[in-house]
Amino acid sequence: MSRIGKTQVRLTLPQEPLLRLIVINGVAGIGIAGLVLGGLFGANIGNLRTLVLSADNPVLPLLMLAFGMVVTLGSVVVGSAIMLLGGNSSQGGPPLNARHGKREMQLRPLPVAASRRRPGNKS
Repeated sequence: MSRIGKTQVRLTLPQEPLLRLIVINGVAGIGIAGLVLGGLFGANIGNLRTLVLSADNPVLPLLMLAFGMVVTLGSVVVGSAIMLLGGNSSQGGPPLNARHGKREMQLRPLPVAASRRRPGNKS
C-alpha cells in the first residue's frame, strides 16, 4: 500500500486472467530489461557507458536505450507466456494429434470440376 496525502491507495491486479498474465509478465520483462541495461553499463560492453556518459545530454541516449530494451524484452516475456498458455508444463505443449481429438489427420484428394476453356474465350 502507498499513502498519497491522507488517503490510502491499494494497487491491485486486474481480475481478467489474460490482463493479469500480461501485467505480471510485463513487469517481469521490465525488470529483465533493467538487469540487461545495468549489465551493459556495468561491463562497459563496446565502451557504451563511456560513450553515453561523454554525450552532451547523457539522459537522452540512456532513455532511448532503456525504451528499446523494455519494449523488446517485455514483448519477449509476455509473448512467451502467452504461447505457453495451452501447454503442459512437463512436455512443453500438447502433441500434434491431441488438438483434434485422438484421430490422425490424413491428406485426401479434393475433387474439383474443371471446364475446358479456349484461349481468348472469357467464359
